[in-house]
Amino acid sequence: MTNPDQLKRRARIAEIARLAGVGTATVDRVLNDRPNVSPATRQRVEQAKAAIETGEPIKSRSRPWRLKVFLPGEAGPSTEYLAACFQEFGARGNATIECVFTKKMEPAVLARKLQACAGQGIDAIAFQALDDPRVRHAVEELAHLDIPCLTLISGLETPALAGFVGMDNRAAGKTAGYLMGRFERQKGAVAVVSGGQIYRVHEDREMGFRACLRRDFPHLEVVSTYSGHDDIDGNYTEVRKILESKPDLIGIYNVGGGNEGIAKALREAGRQHEITFFGHNLTPKTQGYLLDGTMDLVLHQNMKRAAGRAVDALIARLENRSYQIRLIPTEIITRENMMGATFG
Repeated sequence: MTNPDQLKRRARIAEIARLAGVGTATVDRVLNDRPNVSPATRQRVEQAKAAIETGEPIKSRSRPWRLKVFLPGEAGPSTEYLAACFQEFGARGNATIECVFTKKMEPAVLARKLQACAGQGIDAIAFQALDDPRVRHAVEELAHLDIPCLTLISGLETPALAGFVGMDNRAAGKTAGYLMGRFERQKGAVAVVSGGQIYRVHEDREMGFRACLRRDFPHLEVVSTYSGHDDIDGNYTEVRKILESKPDLIGIYNVGGGNEGIAKALREAGRQHEITFFGHNLTPKTQGYLLDGTMDLVLHQNMKRAAGRAVDALIARLENRSYQIRLIPTEIITRENMMGATFG
């Protein structure tokens, strides 16, 4: 028979609010993982709940946690917005956040920057991963030094990681495949534009897309995957080649960045209203493409939510608190429902 004294006490909303110094409505939003709560406030609420339920006092530190974030440079407005979100969260009292841009698509550079964090007083790291053994090795070295690393947007396969913050990219690719199949009922060719195989996020999206078309829409043939190196100019060049060599092309799915290059190629060829074009991330540019019909659909993840969850997860890890990292929902944005959607 269980001793009632051993049962974990369940904190009430009112007492959490009193201890955290916030209103009951804020506590309710935090407990139900609703938006419009700052990371600092969210943490106070979570700490107050844990203190009530475990009987342990809220711990204070002599200095804030030092978090470092590595993001690829020149990767477009979504990545720039993600960096701005981290800088905004750096104002919280219990952590300082330094966001650094690294050379895009250069795993050796990223690995060196990760390794350089050792012995520098960095407590935890978040980064957009490149799928490379040198990067995995750097993460494993940092784990041995008790410096947890968390991947953002694009993951990495190693048990040394503290977690991943982003969307279910395989499911996002399947969603793109399902909608492409519903948009295009006639037989035709579809192309995938990728940044290459160095981002696991791109690989997962492409795999999901291809799997869905094979299973449910065999009338659509994925003719090839074209690597524009996640670059506007590279994508422009590749799509110009596709349009010249594949006259039966009816769809393009861009699994990465550089949507501007694809839009430019389609417009120059006068085919922006003939070819169904799906891409990722709502930005002022992609919003314009949706409005003028160059793009038909954007699969989007909220970067501010991603930054907040990454910071919360790392601090919880450092403070030995449990924290379940929830996937960022995949939002489907068209020109008819973009009002109120968050850029980035």
